[in-house]
Amino acid sequence: MTDTPDGGLTPERAQRAARALFVLTPVSFVLCWVLAAVRGADTRICLIISTVGMIMCLSAAFLFKLRGSKAARDVVWIQTLLSIAVALFARR
Repeated sequence: MTDTPDGGLTPERAQRAARALFVLTPVSFVLCWVLAAVRGADTRICLIISTVGMIMCLSAAFLFKLRGSKAARDVVWIQTLLSIAVALFARR
């Protein structure tokens, strides 16, 4: 494995992160559902929360696969857009 001197994200690390995110997506869905249910949310809200968690994992994994080490900044924008979408959807 080749590491950069400043400890940045190398292509090998980006591919490993993408693989881990693909594997952890179902776990994220179930964990978000369980945590929301434990906190007392109704079924609809549990589904929304767990779906958003799953979308975040998959979009981060796809970005790491497509853009490699340049994808780290893109994840912040996806998180911002999803949080705005969820806030607008939750108002209904």
